[in-house]
Amino acid sequence: MWIDMKFREIINKYLVVFLWCWWLKFILEAKGECDSQIYCSGSLLKKIQLSGIYNDSKTFVDKPTIKPLDEVLAAASLLPENSTNDELQNFLSTYFGPEGQELILVNITNFNSTPSFLQKIKSPLLQEFAKRVHNYWPNLTREVNQSFMCEGCVSSFIALNRTFVIPGGRFREIYYWDSYFIIEGLLVSELYDIAKNVILNLLDLVEIYGFVPNGSRIYYLNRSQPPLLVQMVKIYYQATNDTTLLYDAFPILIKEYNFWRQNNSIRIISPKSKKLYTLNRYIVNNNAPRPESYLDDFNTVELNNTLNSTAREELYADIATTAESGWDFSSRWVKEPFKNSSTNDNNYEILRTLNADVIIPIDLNSILYMNEITLSEFSEKVGEEKMIDTFKNAAKKRLEGITDLFWDEELELFMDYNISSESRSEVFSLASYFPFWAESLPKDFITNSTTILDTFSYITDLLSKYPGSPPTTLINSGLQWDFPNSWPPLNYVLIKGLINFHHRDDNDSESEIKEFIMNSTKNLSQRYVDSVLCAWYSTGGSIPGYLNKLSGVEDTGHIFEKYSTLELSLPGGGGVGFGWTNGVLLWIFSNFGDILEEPECLSDLT
Repeated sequence: MWIDMKFREIINKYLVVFLWCWWLKFILEAKGECDSQIYCSGSLLKKIQLSGIYNDSKTFVDKPTIKPLDEVLAAASLLPENSTNDELQNFLSTYFGPEGQELILVNITNFNSTPSFLQKIKSPLLQEFAKRVHNYWPNLTREVNQSFMCEGCVSSFIALNRTFVIPGGRFREIYYWDSYFIIEGLLVSELYDIAKNVILNLLDLVEIYGFVPNGSRIYYLNRSQPPLLVQMVKIYYQATNDTTLLYDAFPILIKEYNFWRQNNSIRIISPKSKKLYTLNRYIVNNNAPRPESYLDDFNTVELNNTLNSTAREELYADIATTAESGWDFSSRWVKEPFKNSSTNDNNYEILRTLNADVIIPIDLNSILYMNEITLSEFSEKVGEEKMIDTFKNAAKKRLEGITDLFWDEELELFMDYNISSESRSEVFSLASYFPFWAESLPKDFITNSTTILDTFSYITDLLSKYPGSPPTTLINSGLQWDFPNSWPPLNYVLIKGLINFHHRDDNDSESEIKEFIMNSTKNLSQRYVDSVLCAWYSTGGSIPGYLNKLSGVEDTGHIFEKYSTLELSLPGGGGVGFGWTNGVLLWIFSNFGDILEEPECLSDLT
C-alpha cells in the first residue's frame, strides 16, 4: 500500500512537471501561430517574393484571393519551378485581387469639422492648417468589407469588428503602437467613438491571441510592438470617464500584461549592485524572412553571406525582434554601431550585425513601469483591492532596476543595457527620455531638479544645431530610425516628459528650471509644427487666403511618417497620411496652440 501511494505521488509529481513544461512551451510559442501557405510561409510565398515582381514585398501578402483557397493552392502547385514573371503575373491576376480590397472607407456620422480645440490656436493660418489635418481623419478610417469575399476565399487581414484608423500609405491595417498617438489626436478631434472602437479592436486581439500583434495581418502574429494598450485606455478614460469600458478592459489588460511578463522577461544581475532584477526585452522566435519584407530580409541574410544555418536563423530572429521594438531599424540594435555608415543603400552589411535580443531597452521598461502604475490605479477604480499592491510592488522593483542598470551618472542619461557586455550602451537615442514620459524617475532624481537641465541639454544642443526636430540618434547609418530622421512619437515623448516633470516639480523657488521647461516645451512643439507644415507646403499644400500654392508643384501636400532634422521642408521619406503624425500634431495644437507661431520656412519657400 505504501509503495502504491509513493508511486502515485511520484507519478503525480512528474505529471505536474510535464503539464507545467507543456504549458510553458505553449506560452513561449504563443507568438508565431500563422500557418498560411500563402501569406506566412511556403513555396508560393518564396516564389512570388523572390521574383521581384513587386518593389514592395508587402504588396503580395496584402492581396486577398478571389477564388477559394484550395483552387489557389492547386493552381500554385502547377506553376513551373522556374516560373517566368509573365506566368506569375497571369497566376496573380487570375487568383488574387487588389491589395486592401477587403477594407473600405467609413462614413463618419456626426463628424464635427470645427472641434473646440481649434479656438485655442492663435494664428489664423495655423488654425486653418489644424482644421485640414483634423478633417483628414475620414480618409484614414476603415472597416472590414465582408461582402466582396467569395466562399472559401482568404485574406491576410485579421478581421476586426469595429471601425479603426490606419497610418496611411502602404500601411493598410491597424498598427499597435501607432494607435496610441492616433488616439491622442482622435480625442482632441472629439472623435470619441472611433477612439473607443480602436481600443476595443485591440482588446479583441488580446482576447484571441493573448497579446496585440504588430498589426492586424496574420503575418504579424509572431511579434507585438511597444505595449501601449494600457495607456490608450488611460487617456481615453481621462477624456470620457467611460467606466464601462474601464471595467470591461481591465481583465484583458491584465492578460496582456501577463503575456509580456511571461514571454519577454529576463533576469539580470547588476554588475554594480549585484542585485537581481526582472526586466523586459523584445524577443521574437523567427527563422525566415518576414512575409511583408521578404525580399529585403532574404537579401540581408542570404545574399553574398557566409553565415552558417544557425547564424542565419539567429539573424532572421534578430530582424523580427527589432521590428517588434517599433524601431526597425536603428544603430541601437547592432553590435558595433559606430563602425556603420550609410555607404550601402540597402544596409545589408549593417543589418547583418543586429543583436537586438541582448539589448534591454530603456523605453520598453519605462512603458511597462508606466503600465504597472496605471494598472494599480485601475485596480483601485474597479474594486480589485488585492491587485493594487501587486502592481505597485512590481513598479517599485522595476524602478530600482531602471535606476541601477540604465542611469548613467557621467552622461546624465538613461541608456539601454547590453546583457552581453554587461554594460550600458554607448548609443545616444531619444529612447533615453522615455522615463520622463513614464515618470519612472527615482525620488532623488526629482528633488535634484537641476539634473533635468543637464539631461535635456542634449536636446537643447540639437535644436540649436539643426533646423528641424531632434534626430532619433546621432549616428548616420542609413537606417530609418537613425540620424537625420525625426519621428513624431519620439517628439511626443520629449514634450510629454517635460510636461510631466514640470508638474512634479513643486519647488516654487526653482524659477530657472521652470523657465527652462517652458521654453523647451515651446521650442520642441514649434519645431514639430514647423517640420510638418513646411514639408506639407513644399509638397503642394495650400490654404486659400492664407498660403498660396507653390508654383511648379503639382501635388496637393503630404503629411509624412517622419521628417528630417536637416531641413524643415524635407520629409524623412516613407509613408504618407499619416496617422501618428496627425495625432501628435493635433495634440500639440490642443496644448500649445496659443503660443505657437507661423513657421519662417513658409516665407523662405515662397
